[in-house]
Amino acid sequence: MKKKLLSVLLSTAMVASLLVGCGGTQEAAPAEETTETTEEAPAEETEEVVEETEPETTEAVEVEAKFEAPSTEGWDESMKIYTYSWNDEFGSRLDMVLDAYPEYKDYVEHVNLGVSGTDGTYQTAVETAIETGDEKYPSLIAADNDVAKNFTESDYTMNLADAGLTSDMYANAYNYTVQYGSVDGELKAMTWQAAAGNFTYRADIAEEVLGTSDPAEVQEYVKDWDTFFETADKMKEAGYAMLSGPDDIKYAIWDQQTQPWVTVDADGNETLTLDDCVTDYFEKAKKLYDGGYTDQTSMWSDGWSANFEGDVFGYFGCTWFVYWCIATTEDSATSTYGDWRVCQGPVGYHWGGTYVCIGADTPNPELAAFLLYELCCDADMMYTIEKETFDFVNNKEAVAQIIADGEGASDILGGQNPVETWAEAALKIDLSNATYMDANLKAIMDKASEGYNAGTIEDPVQYVKDEVASTYDYITVE
Repeated sequence: MKKKLLSVLLSTAMVASLLVGCGGTQEAAPAEETTETTEEAPAEETEEVVEETEPETTEAVEVEAKFEAPSTEGWDESMKIYTYSWNDEFGSRLDMVLDAYPEYKDYVEHVNLGVSGTDGTYQTAVETAIETGDEKYPSLIAADNDVAKNFTESDYTMNLADAGLTSDMYANAYNYTVQYGSVDGELKAMTWQAAAGNFTYRADIAEEVLGTSDPAEVQEYVKDWDTFFETADKMKEAGYAMLSGPDDIKYAIWDQQTQPWVTVDADGNETLTLDDCVTDYFEKAKKLYDGGYTDQTSMWSDGWSANFEGDVFGYFGCTWFVYWCIATTEDSATSTYGDWRVCQGPVGYHWGGTYVCIGADTPNPELAAFLLYELCCDADMMYTIEKETFDFVNNKEAVAQIIADGEGASDILGGQNPVETWAEAALKIDLSNATYMDANLKAIMDKASEGYNAGTIEDPVQYVKDEVASTYDYITVE
Protein backbone atom coordinates (compact mmCIF):
# COMPACT_ATOMS: atom_id res chain seq x y z
CA MET A 1 0.00 0.00 0.00
CA LYS A 2 2.91 2.36 0.60
CA LYS A 3 3.74 2.46 -3.07
CA LYS A 4 0.14 3.33 -3.84
CA LEU A 5 0.22 6.29 -1.47
CA LEU A 6 3.57 7.35 -2.89
CA SER A 7 2.12 7.34 -6.38
CA VAL A 8 -0.13 10.23 -5.50
CA LEU A 9 2.77 12.28 -4.20
CA LEU A 10 4.80 11.56 -7.32
CA SER A 11 2.02 12.89 -9.51
CA THR A 12 1.27 16.08 -7.58
CA ALA A 13 1.51 18.31 -10.62
CA MET A 14 -0.77 16.10 -12.67
CA VAL A 15 -3.47 15.63 -10.09
CA ALA A 16 -3.56 19.34 -9.34
CA SER A 17 -5.12 19.81 -12.77
CA LEU A 18 -8.16 17.91 -11.56
CA LEU A 19 -9.10 20.23 -8.71
CA VAL A 20 -12.83 20.77 -8.42
CA GLY A 21 -15.08 23.07 -6.44
CA CYS A 22 -16.55 20.41 -4.17
CA GLY A 23 -14.38 18.19 -2.53
CA GLY A 24 -18.27 14.25 -5.34
CA THR A 25 -25.05 5.84 -9.54
CA GLN A 26 -25.14 2.93 -11.00
CA GLU A 27 -26.74 2.95 -14.32
CA ALA A 28 -28.58 0.27 -13.26
CA ALA A 29 -25.96 -2.00 -14.64
CA PRO A 30 -27.14 -4.68 -17.04
CA ALA A 31 -28.73 -7.47 -15.08
CA GLU A 32 -26.21 -10.14 -14.27
CA GLU A 33 -26.87 -13.70 -15.30
CA THR A 34 -25.88 -16.62 -13.12
CA THR A 35 -25.94 -20.21 -14.23
CA GLU A 36 -26.97 -22.87 -11.77
CA THR A 37 -26.96 -26.60 -12.33
CA THR A 38 -29.78 -28.65 -10.83
CA GLU A 39 -27.97 -31.54 -9.24
CA GLU A 40 -30.93 -33.93 -9.26
CA ALA A 41 -31.42 -33.78 -13.02
CA PRO A 42 -29.49 -36.09 -15.35
CA ALA A 43 -26.59 -34.33 -17.01
CA GLU A 44 -28.22 -34.34 -20.44
CA GLU A 45 -31.32 -32.67 -19.07
CA THR A 46 -29.54 -29.94 -17.10
CA GLU A 47 -30.84 -26.48 -17.98
CA GLU A 48 -29.52 -23.06 -17.28
CA VAL A 49 -31.41 -21.22 -14.59
CA VAL A 50 -31.04 -17.49 -15.10
CA GLU A 51 -31.44 -15.21 -12.12
CA GLU A 52 -31.65 -11.50 -12.77
CA THR A 53 -30.52 -8.98 -10.23
CA GLU A 54 -33.04 -6.24 -9.62
CA PRO A 55 -31.99 -2.92 -11.17
CA GLU A 56 -31.49 -0.08 -8.74
CA THR A 57 -34.53 2.15 -8.38
CA THR A 58 -35.31 5.46 -6.72
CA GLU A 59 -37.55 3.65 -4.26
CA ALA A 60 -36.40 3.94 -0.66
CA VAL A 61 -36.32 0.89 1.56
CA GLU A 62 -37.49 0.71 5.13
CA VAL A 63 -34.44 0.77 7.36
CA GLU A 64 -34.86 -0.87 10.72
CA ALA A 65 -31.19 -0.92 11.73
CA LYS A 66 -30.31 2.12 13.82
CA PHE A 67 -27.13 3.28 15.51
CA GLU A 68 -28.04 4.39 19.00
CA ALA A 69 -26.56 7.61 20.35
CA PRO A 70 -23.78 6.67 22.79
CA SER A 71 -23.92 7.79 26.41
CA THR A 72 -21.22 10.22 27.54
CA GLU A 73 -21.40 8.99 31.12
CA GLY A 74 -17.87 8.45 32.43
CA TRP A 75 -16.22 10.08 29.42
CA ASP A 76 -13.16 12.27 29.91
CA GLU A 77 -10.70 14.11 27.66
CA SER A 78 -9.30 10.80 26.40
CA MET A 79 -12.60 10.15 24.58
CA LYS A 80 -12.29 13.28 22.47
CA ILE A 81 -11.98 12.73 18.72
CA TYR A 82 -10.60 14.87 15.90
CA THR A 83 -12.14 15.11 12.46
CA TYR A 84 -10.03 16.11 9.46
CA SER A 85 -10.72 17.76 6.12
CA TRP A 86 -8.97 20.07 3.67
CA ASN A 87 -11.71 22.74 3.58
CA ASP A 88 -14.75 23.80 5.59
CA GLU A 89 -17.42 21.74 3.80
CA PHE A 90 -17.19 18.59 5.91
CA GLY A 91 -16.88 20.61 9.11
CA SER A 92 -19.98 22.65 8.33
CA ARG A 93 -22.02 19.51 7.69
CA LEU A 94 -20.70 17.92 10.87
CA ASP A 95 -21.70 21.04 12.78
CA MET A 96 -25.30 20.37 11.76
CA VAL A 97 -25.08 16.96 13.41
CA LEU A 98 -23.48 18.40 16.54
CA ASP A 99 -26.17 21.10 16.75
CA ALA A 100 -28.68 18.26 16.96
CA TYR A 101 -26.57 16.43 19.55
CA PRO A 102 -24.86 19.18 21.60
CA GLU A 103 -23.81 16.71 24.29
CA TYR A 104 -20.97 15.65 21.99
CA LYS A 105 -19.58 19.09 21.18
CA ASP A 106 -16.95 18.95 23.91
CA TYR A 107 -15.73 15.62 22.53
CA VAL A 108 -15.30 16.63 18.89
CA GLU A 109 -12.81 19.03 17.35
CA HIS A 110 -12.66 19.67 13.64
CA VAL A 111 -9.25 20.16 12.01
CA ASN A 112 -9.49 22.11 8.77
CA LEU A 113 -6.06 21.91 7.17
CA GLY A 114 -6.96 24.49 4.52
CA VAL A 115 -4.93 22.85 1.76
CA SER A 116 -5.61 21.15 -1.55
CA GLY A 117 -7.49 17.93 -1.06
CA THR A 118 -6.13 16.22 -4.18
CA ASP A 119 -2.46 17.04 -4.77
CA GLY A 120 -0.97 14.93 -1.98
CA THR A 121 -0.62 17.72 0.59
CA TYR A 122 -3.70 16.74 2.56
CA GLN A 123 -2.92 13.03 2.44
CA THR A 124 0.60 13.60 3.67
CA ALA A 125 -0.63 15.71 6.58
CA VAL A 126 -3.23 13.13 7.64
CA GLU A 127 -0.81 10.22 7.30
CA THR A 128 1.83 12.12 9.27
CA ALA A 129 -0.64 12.75 12.09
CA ILE A 130 -1.39 9.03 12.17
CA GLU A 131 2.18 7.76 11.91
CA THR A 132 3.73 10.18 14.39
CA GLY A 133 1.13 9.64 17.09
CA ASP A 134 -0.12 13.21 16.95
CA GLU A 135 -2.35 13.94 19.94
CA LYS A 136 -4.96 15.07 17.42
CA TYR A 137 -5.35 11.62 15.91
CA PRO A 138 -7.60 11.66 12.77
CA SER A 139 -10.69 9.74 13.90
CA LEU A 140 -12.91 10.86 11.03
CA ILE A 141 -11.11 11.49 7.75
CA ALA A 142 -12.84 13.26 4.88
CA ALA A 143 -11.39 12.44 1.47
CA ASP A 144 -12.07 13.87 -1.96
CA ASN A 145 -13.44 11.40 -4.50
CA ASP A 146 -10.16 11.59 -6.45
CA VAL A 147 -8.07 10.24 -3.58
CA ALA A 148 -10.52 8.47 -1.27
CA LYS A 149 -9.40 5.01 -2.35
CA ASN A 150 -5.90 5.72 -1.11
CA PHE A 151 -7.42 5.92 2.37
CA THR A 152 -9.96 3.11 2.07
CA GLU A 153 -7.38 0.70 0.65
CA SER A 154 -4.92 1.35 3.47
CA ASP A 155 -4.65 0.02 7.01
CA TYR A 156 -5.02 3.55 8.32
CA THR A 157 -8.80 3.17 8.20
CA MET A 158 -11.11 0.51 9.61
CA ASN A 159 -13.92 -1.54 8.16
CA LEU A 160 -17.01 0.37 9.20
CA ALA A 161 -18.70 -2.83 10.36
CA ASP A 162 -16.02 -3.08 13.07
CA ALA A 163 -17.36 0.19 14.48
CA GLY A 164 -20.95 -1.06 14.34
CA LEU A 165 -21.97 0.55 11.04
CA THR A 166 -23.72 -2.10 8.98
CA SER A 167 -24.72 -2.13 5.33
CA ASP A 168 -28.36 -2.23 6.46
CA MET A 169 -27.98 1.22 7.96
CA TYR A 170 -26.65 2.49 4.60
CA ALA A 171 -29.33 0.71 2.57
CA ASN A 172 -30.79 3.91 1.09
CA ALA A 173 -27.47 5.11 -0.28
CA TYR A 174 -27.10 5.15 -4.06
CA ASN A 175 -25.32 2.03 -5.19
CA TYR A 176 -22.35 3.75 -6.82
CA THR A 177 -21.34 5.27 -3.48
CA VAL A 178 -21.42 1.84 -1.88
CA GLN A 179 -19.25 0.50 -4.71
CA TYR A 180 -16.72 3.27 -4.36
CA GLY A 181 -16.58 3.17 -0.57
CA SER A 182 -16.07 -0.61 -0.39
CA VAL A 183 -12.91 -2.69 -0.52
CA ASP A 184 -13.15 -6.45 -1.03
CA GLY A 185 -16.82 -6.32 -0.11
CA GLU A 186 -16.22 -4.43 3.15
CA LEU A 187 -17.61 -0.91 3.50
CA LYS A 188 -14.80 1.44 4.50
CA ALA A 189 -16.21 4.88 3.70
CA MET A 190 -19.56 6.62 3.49
CA THR A 191 -20.66 9.88 1.91
CA TRP A 192 -23.56 12.18 2.67
CA GLN A 193 -23.70 13.52 -0.90
CA ALA A 194 -24.35 12.01 -4.31
CA ALA A 195 -22.63 13.99 -7.05
CA ALA A 196 -24.73 12.84 -9.99
CA GLY A 197 -23.80 14.29 -13.37
CA ASN A 198 -26.12 16.00 -15.82
CA PHE A 199 -26.15 18.21 -18.91
CA THR A 200 -26.58 21.83 -17.83
CA TYR A 201 -27.79 24.06 -20.66
CA ARG A 202 -28.95 27.59 -21.48
CA ALA A 203 -32.73 27.76 -21.76
CA ASP A 204 -32.67 30.93 -23.88
CA ILE A 205 -30.33 29.36 -26.44
CA ALA A 206 -32.39 26.17 -26.47
CA GLU A 207 -35.54 28.15 -27.24
CA GLU A 208 -33.83 30.01 -30.07
CA VAL A 209 -32.16 27.03 -31.75
CA LEU A 210 -34.26 24.02 -30.75
CA GLY A 211 -37.62 25.70 -30.28
CA THR A 212 -37.96 24.43 -26.72
CA SER A 213 -36.25 24.73 -23.36
CA ASP A 214 -38.27 22.02 -21.64
CA PRO A 215 -35.81 19.58 -20.00
CA ALA A 216 -37.67 16.49 -21.20
CA GLU A 217 -37.67 17.76 -24.78
CA VAL A 218 -34.08 19.02 -24.72
CA GLN A 219 -33.03 15.62 -23.43
CA GLU A 220 -34.11 14.19 -26.78
CA TYR A 221 -31.51 16.42 -28.45
CA VAL A 222 -28.67 15.08 -26.28
CA LYS A 223 -29.96 11.58 -25.51
CA ASP A 224 -26.94 9.79 -27.00
CA TRP A 225 -23.62 10.82 -28.52
CA ASP A 226 -24.75 10.67 -32.15
CA THR A 227 -27.71 12.90 -31.38
CA PHE A 228 -25.50 15.13 -29.26
CA PHE A 229 -23.21 15.86 -32.22
CA GLU A 230 -26.20 16.43 -34.51
CA THR A 231 -27.37 19.07 -32.04
CA ALA A 232 -23.83 20.47 -31.94
CA ASP A 233 -24.14 21.06 -35.70
CA LYS A 234 -27.36 23.00 -35.12
CA MET A 235 -25.69 25.12 -32.44
CA LYS A 236 -22.67 25.81 -34.64
CA GLU A 237 -24.88 26.88 -37.53
CA ALA A 238 -26.70 29.27 -35.19
CA GLY A 239 -23.42 30.79 -33.97
CA TYR A 240 -23.16 29.02 -30.62
CA ALA A 241 -20.62 26.64 -29.12
CA MET A 242 -22.09 23.34 -27.96
CA LEU A 243 -19.61 23.22 -25.06
CA SER A 244 -16.99 25.56 -23.70
CA GLY A 245 -14.08 23.17 -24.24
CA PRO A 246 -13.42 19.69 -25.61
CA ASP A 247 -12.47 18.35 -22.18
CA ASP A 248 -15.96 19.10 -20.82
CA ILE A 249 -17.01 15.58 -21.77
CA LYS A 250 -14.30 13.74 -19.86
CA TYR A 251 -16.15 12.76 -16.68
CA ALA A 252 -19.16 11.60 -18.66
CA ILE A 253 -17.00 9.30 -20.79
CA TRP A 254 -14.54 8.12 -18.16
CA ASP A 255 -17.38 6.75 -16.02
CA GLN A 256 -18.20 4.30 -18.80
CA GLN A 257 -15.23 2.13 -17.77
CA THR A 258 -15.77 -1.54 -18.54
CA GLN A 259 -12.78 -2.76 -16.53
CA PRO A 260 -10.32 -1.38 -13.98
CA TRP A 261 -7.49 0.61 -15.55
CA VAL A 262 -5.05 -0.90 -13.09
CA THR A 263 -5.47 -4.58 -12.31
CA VAL A 264 -3.74 -6.49 -9.50
CA ASP A 265 -2.94 -10.19 -9.69
CA ALA A 266 -2.81 -12.69 -6.82
CA ASP A 267 0.82 -11.78 -6.12
CA GLY A 268 0.07 -8.07 -5.89
CA ASN A 269 1.59 -7.22 -9.26
CA GLU A 270 -0.11 -4.25 -10.92
CA THR A 271 -0.78 -3.91 -14.65
CA LEU A 272 -2.11 -1.03 -16.72
CA THR A 273 -5.23 -2.20 -18.54
CA LEU A 274 -6.87 0.60 -20.53
CA ASP A 275 -10.31 0.02 -22.01
CA ASP A 276 -12.20 1.53 -24.95
CA CYS A 277 -13.57 4.49 -22.99
CA VAL A 278 -10.05 5.96 -22.95
CA THR A 279 -9.89 5.98 -26.75
CA ASP A 280 -13.49 7.15 -26.87
CA TYR A 281 -12.59 10.22 -24.82
CA PHE A 282 -9.65 11.10 -27.06
CA GLU A 283 -11.65 10.72 -30.27
CA LYS A 284 -14.77 12.56 -29.12
CA ALA A 285 -12.74 15.41 -27.63
CA LYS A 286 -10.81 15.74 -30.90
CA LYS A 287 -14.06 15.70 -32.87
CA LEU A 288 -15.27 18.61 -30.75
CA TYR A 289 -11.95 20.40 -31.21
CA ASP A 290 -11.54 19.86 -34.95
CA GLY A 291 -15.21 20.46 -35.68
CA GLY A 292 -15.24 23.87 -34.03
CA TYR A 293 -18.00 22.84 -31.65
CA THR A 294 -16.38 24.54 -28.64
CA ASP A 295 -14.54 27.73 -27.70
CA GLN A 296 -11.42 25.59 -27.06
CA THR A 297 -11.20 26.47 -23.36
CA SER A 298 -9.90 24.13 -20.67
CA MET A 299 -11.93 23.18 -17.61
CA TRP A 300 -11.45 25.66 -14.71
CA SER A 301 -9.67 28.20 -16.91
CA ASP A 302 -10.80 31.83 -16.88
CA GLY A 303 -12.26 31.43 -20.35
CA TRP A 304 -14.20 28.35 -19.29
CA SER A 305 -15.79 30.24 -16.38
CA ALA A 306 -16.38 33.37 -18.46
CA ASN A 307 -18.46 31.30 -20.85
CA PHE A 308 -21.15 30.94 -18.21
CA GLU A 309 -22.14 34.32 -19.64
CA GLY A 310 -20.91 33.68 -23.15
CA ASP A 311 -21.98 31.90 -26.32
CA VAL A 312 -21.93 28.36 -24.91
CA PHE A 313 -25.05 26.20 -25.00
CA GLY A 314 -24.15 23.78 -22.25
CA TYR A 315 -21.76 22.14 -19.81
CA PHE A 316 -21.45 18.62 -18.49
CA GLY A 317 -22.15 19.63 -14.91
CA CYS A 318 -23.41 17.96 -11.77
CA THR A 319 -25.25 18.64 -8.54
CA TRP A 320 -22.78 21.06 -6.95
CA PHE A 321 -21.86 22.62 -10.31
CA VAL A 322 -25.27 24.27 -10.46
CA TYR A 323 -24.94 26.01 -7.12
CA TRP A 324 -21.22 26.73 -6.88
CA CYS A 325 -20.15 27.35 -10.47
CA ILE A 326 -22.78 28.85 -12.77
CA ALA A 327 -24.49 30.59 -9.83
CA THR A 328 -21.61 32.98 -9.19
CA THR A 329 -22.61 35.71 -11.66
CA GLU A 330 -26.07 36.73 -10.49
CA ASP A 331 -25.35 40.46 -10.26
CA SER A 332 -23.28 41.00 -13.40
CA ALA A 333 -24.57 43.03 -16.31
CA THR A 334 -24.46 39.98 -18.57
CA SER A 335 -25.79 37.55 -15.99
CA THR A 336 -27.38 34.32 -17.17
CA TYR A 337 -28.71 33.61 -13.70
CA GLY A 338 -32.06 31.89 -14.11
CA ASP A 339 -31.42 30.99 -17.75
CA TRP A 340 -30.07 27.50 -17.02
CA ARG A 341 -31.81 24.12 -16.94
CA VAL A 342 -30.64 20.54 -16.43
CA CYS A 343 -31.37 17.22 -18.12
CA GLN A 344 -29.57 13.88 -17.97
CA GLY A 345 -27.53 14.03 -21.17
CA PRO A 346 -26.11 11.10 -23.18
CA VAL A 347 -24.88 8.92 -20.27
CA GLY A 348 -24.91 8.56 -16.51
CA TYR A 349 -21.81 9.71 -14.65
CA HIS A 350 -20.61 11.40 -11.48
CA TRP A 351 -18.27 14.28 -10.75
CA GLY A 352 -16.62 14.70 -7.39
CA GLY A 353 -17.87 13.97 -3.91
CA THR A 354 -16.47 13.58 -0.40
CA TYR A 355 -16.10 10.25 1.40
CA VAL A 356 -15.51 9.82 5.12
CA CYS A 357 -13.47 7.06 6.79
CA ILE A 358 -12.87 6.16 10.44
CA GLY A 359 -9.27 6.05 11.62
CA ALA A 360 -8.31 2.52 12.61
CA ASP A 361 -6.97 3.58 16.03
CA THR A 362 -9.61 6.11 17.02
CA PRO A 363 -9.94 6.36 20.81
CA ASN A 364 -13.71 6.57 20.54
CA PRO A 365 -15.01 4.41 17.67
CA GLU A 366 -18.56 4.55 19.02
CA LEU A 367 -18.75 8.34 18.78
CA ALA A 368 -16.98 8.41 15.41
CA ALA A 369 -19.41 5.83 14.04
CA PHE A 370 -22.45 7.61 15.43
CA LEU A 371 -21.47 10.92 13.84
CA LEU A 372 -20.86 9.16 10.54
CA TYR A 373 -24.21 7.40 10.85
CA GLU A 374 -26.04 10.66 11.47
CA LEU A 375 -24.27 12.40 8.62
CA CYS A 376 -24.63 9.64 6.03
CA CYS A 377 -27.48 7.33 7.06
CA ASP A 378 -30.09 9.23 9.07
CA ALA A 379 -32.83 10.27 6.63
CA ASP A 380 -34.09 13.15 8.78
CA MET A 381 -30.62 14.64 9.14
CA MET A 382 -29.95 14.25 5.44
CA TYR A 383 -33.26 15.89 4.58
CA THR A 384 -32.17 18.87 6.66
CA ILE A 385 -28.78 18.96 4.95
CA GLU A 386 -30.33 19.03 1.49
CA LYS A 387 -32.93 21.61 2.40
CA GLU A 388 -30.45 23.96 4.05
CA THR A 389 -27.31 23.52 1.93
CA PHE A 390 -28.57 22.33 -1.51
CA ASP A 391 -26.31 19.29 -1.30
CA PHE A 392 -27.99 16.47 -3.21
CA VAL A 393 -27.89 13.88 -0.45
CA ASN A 394 -26.99 10.23 -0.70
CA ASN A 395 -30.21 8.90 0.81
CA LYS A 396 -33.23 7.82 -1.23
CA GLU A 397 -35.67 8.28 1.63
CA ALA A 398 -34.58 11.87 2.22
CA VAL A 399 -34.60 12.62 -1.52
CA ALA A 400 -38.09 11.16 -1.91
CA GLN A 401 -39.32 13.38 0.90
CA ILE A 402 -37.67 16.43 -0.66
CA ILE A 403 -39.47 15.69 -3.92
CA ALA A 404 -42.79 15.01 -2.17
CA ASP A 405 -42.53 18.29 -0.26
CA GLY A 406 -41.76 20.25 -3.41
CA GLU A 407 -38.41 21.36 -2.05
CA GLY A 408 -35.39 21.91 -4.26
CA ALA A 409 -36.67 24.32 -6.91
CA SER A 410 -33.77 26.52 -8.01
CA ASP A 411 -33.83 30.16 -9.00
CA ILE A 412 -30.57 29.54 -10.84
CA LEU A 413 -32.49 27.09 -13.01
CA GLY A 414 -35.41 29.45 -13.58
CA GLY A 415 -37.52 27.64 -11.00
CA GLN A 416 -36.80 24.12 -12.29
CA ASN A 417 -36.52 21.52 -9.56
CA PRO A 418 -33.50 19.37 -10.50
CA VAL A 419 -33.82 16.91 -7.62
CA GLU A 420 -35.89 14.37 -9.52
CA THR A 421 -33.48 14.51 -12.47
CA TRP A 422 -30.56 13.90 -10.13
CA ALA A 423 -32.38 11.08 -8.36
CA GLU A 424 -32.74 9.26 -11.66
CA ALA A 425 -29.23 10.18 -12.79
CA ALA A 426 -27.71 8.76 -9.61
CA LEU A 427 -28.96 5.32 -10.63
CA LYS A 428 -27.02 5.41 -13.89
CA ILE A 429 -23.51 5.49 -12.46
CA ASP A 430 -21.28 2.45 -12.14
CA LEU A 431 -18.03 2.76 -10.20
CA SER A 432 -17.43 -0.94 -9.83
CA ASN A 433 -14.25 -0.60 -11.92
CA ALA A 434 -12.74 2.36 -10.08
CA THR A 435 -9.16 2.10 -8.78
CA TYR A 436 -6.89 4.14 -6.53
CA MET A 437 -4.89 5.21 -9.61
CA ASP A 438 -7.77 6.70 -11.60
CA ALA A 439 -7.17 10.36 -10.73
CA ASN A 440 -3.49 10.05 -11.65
CA LEU A 441 -4.35 8.37 -14.95
CA LYS A 442 -7.00 10.94 -15.76
CA ALA A 443 -4.46 13.73 -15.30
CA ILE A 444 -2.19 12.01 -17.82
CA MET A 445 -5.15 11.52 -20.18
CA ASP A 446 -5.92 15.23 -19.96
CA LYS A 447 -2.42 16.06 -21.19
CA ALA A 448 -2.63 13.41 -23.87
CA SER A 449 -5.95 14.75 -25.14
CA GLU A 450 -4.71 18.33 -25.18
CA GLY A 451 -1.68 17.32 -27.22
CA TYR A 452 -3.71 15.10 -29.52
CA ASN A 453 -6.12 17.95 -30.25
CA ALA A 454 -3.26 20.36 -30.93
CA GLY A 455 -1.44 17.87 -33.16
CA THR A 456 1.63 17.58 -30.94
CA ILE A 457 0.80 14.02 -29.83
CA GLU A 458 0.09 11.50 -32.55
CA ASP A 459 -0.97 8.52 -30.42
CA PRO A 460 -2.56 9.60 -27.11
CA VAL A 461 -3.04 6.04 -25.84
CA GLN A 462 0.64 5.30 -26.31
CA TYR A 463 1.44 8.60 -24.58
CA VAL A 464 -0.52 7.46 -21.53
CA LYS A 465 1.30 4.12 -21.50
CA ASP A 466 4.70 5.78 -21.81
CA GLU A 467 3.94 8.24 -19.00
CA VAL A 468 2.74 5.48 -16.69
CA ALA A 469 5.81 3.38 -17.46
CA SER A 470 8.16 6.24 -16.67
CA THR A 471 6.33 7.56 -13.61
CA TYR A 472 5.13 4.39 -11.90
CA ASP A 473 7.82 1.77 -12.35
CA TYR A 474 5.93 -0.76 -10.25
CA ILE A 475 3.06 -0.89 -12.79
CA THR A 476 3.52 -3.20 -15.76
CA VAL A 477 2.57 -1.56 -19.05
CA GLU A 478 1.69 -3.91 -21.89
